[in-house]
Amino acid sequence: MLKLLRENGKNRNKKTIILLISIMLLIGNASCELVFDSKVTLNDLPAYSFTWRMAERLDDSLYDEYRHDDGQRFQALLTFSDKLRSSGALTFIPYATNPLELLNLTIPDPCMINYGTEFAGESVYEIEGEPAVATEAVQVTEDFFDLFPLQIAEGRRFSDEDYDFLGKGTIPVIMGAAYKGSFSLGDRFEGYYICDRFTFEIIGFAESGSAFFSSGDRRPVSYDRYIIMPFASISEDSEIGRIILLQQFCGLITDGNGRDDALKRVNEYLADSGLEDWIGQFYIMDTSLIGHGRE
Repeated sequence: MLKLLRENGKNRNKKTIILLISIMLLIGNASCELVFDSKVTLNDLPAYSFTWRMAERLDDSLYDEYRHDDGQRFQALLTFSDKLRSSGALTFIPYATNPLELLNLTIPDPCMINYGTEFAGESVYEIEGEPAVATEAVQVTEDFFDLFPLQIAEGRRFSDEDYDFLGKGTIPVIMGAAYKGSFSLGDRFEGYYICDRFTFEIIGFAESGSAFFSSGDRRPVSYDRYIIMPFASISEDSEIGRIILLQQFCGLITDGNGRDDALKRVNEYLADSGLEDWIGQFYIMDTSLIGHGRE
């Protein structure tokens, strides 16, 4: 399936790409984590009782308008993002699990998409004649680690400057513990994130044993088999910038007053940003992380 996405070319519908990637993550994680992450749990944190997963579900007409208009929706979405992330009434932390397609590289088998399933062979293919492998990856902001702590075994965490990588061609990454021994600090490699080609540079390795909540599996999974990368800061309008900005409304909302209060505030911020017709296009899961991710 990943190979098919690449062969469809740059003109393919990006929402379809994201949808198919999400399906692959559901297939891959649901199977391999039974082996790799079967006993992963989250540490006790009171905020988990008041934290829910939020995501967008724009209908096709609104999505096409956003992707192809003169930038008005993009600017409105930036305003909405500022309101949501600076709110004093709730906390919103964006994150996503887009895979990376790495070129001319050998990685540990458990780090591949679809590892341990009948689809494992689809994670290795070619892109324009270069060997490629699809890997597990998670895109995060620094606040993400407040909910799901990550210890660094070697190297460093992300700096503020690391989030400003669009247009620069190099993305700093922290490798999960499963990569330790196969790579070293400072190693660089090439690959694709969404539709653009980047250079990735290893700035750190994570300690083994930490976990985060996977929305696809609705339970905790280990950081160990993931490449952890910064979620790009977005300010200027571009094709990839529009895609990433929209993805940044998939994340975690914490509201001590409850889910309904969080959704009410989201809709208020949409209206205040000039996105009244987007009200109802964002959903928040009914069950908090404590209900999905811990027993």
